[in-house]
Amino acid sequence: MFVDRPTFSFYVILMDTASDCGKAGKMDKALYDATGIHWPVQLYEPDEAAKLYDRYCSFQTEVKARRGREAFIKPHLVSTWLDGIVRHPVVVAAVEAAIGPDILLWESDFFVKAAGKGTYVGWHQDSPYWDLSTNEVVSVWLALTASKGEMGPLVVLPGSHSDGQIGRLDIEGSPHDAYSDGERTADAGNLVSFEHKLDGLIDETTAIEVELEPGYFSVHHVDLVHGGQPNRSSCDRVGFVMRFISSNTYCRAGRDSATLISGRAPASEHFVLEPRPSADYTREGLAALEAALAYPSGFGDKPLK
Repeated sequence: MFVDRPTFSFYVILMDTASDCGKAGKMDKALYDATGIHWPVQLYEPDEAAKLYDRYCSFQTEVKARRGREAFIKPHLVSTWLDGIVRHPVVVAAVEAAIGPDILLWESDFFVKAAGKGTYVGWHQDSPYWDLSTNEVVSVWLALTASKGEMGPLVVLPGSHSDGQIGRLDIEGSPHDAYSDGERTADAGNLVSFEHKLDGLIDETTAIEVELEPGYFSVHHVDLVHGGQPNRSSCDRVGFVMRFISSNTYCRAGRDSATLISGRAPASEHFVLEPRPSADYTREGLAALEAALAYPSGFGDKPLK
């Protein structure tokens, strides 16, 4: 399904320039607009980055002790550490460069590709799964472990976002309803629930691997075609992913829940605003998490298998 290694094109030259900007904590808007992605941007120095996986494990231990199970969707609602990440000036600056100053965090999640499981992510765009009203939407993918080589890093088709939403999901009706009903059409091992039919619409020979060291992140457009091979290493690959939208974007599946990050608040008929955690793992924070997961932006909530 995937090429074994990236085929290098003129996009690699663009990405090398973007890399220099990212290490300085900046994002080149022109390069992002041309390719649909920017990386790597450094968020943590190496000494702090080395602690990220342990912090993730500690978080899950603490949440499981209080909730009865781990938390993968919207964990920022119960952790001051994660709340600080989603509001970090470097993250917000990158998002603002992509979609403007009126920013909502629509969803956050821990994305785990377990070692030795053979799971992969098929080629897809995010936009048809989320059913949002505009494409003013970006994902920030922060590496809590390394994401490179045999670990099955993100693989993208640079520039594929310029065609807008293409293909279709292999379901009828709302993907949110289908997920809630337990429907699944994807092949065994594919980490997305529904197949995104893209046959004949993409050129895999342009694929580039987005390799990240711990503490670095990438930013990609909601219409960028991407996927990822299995994690063939001996260590789990863990990322903290933040899905940001503009304040004038909403979910067509119904009234939703989101966190206001900066700028203008959204219309009240479209969103309930989520509270910030005052401390870690509080009763109020856990209640806010459970309330938020009942809305469309919480549709991925399930135990990791």
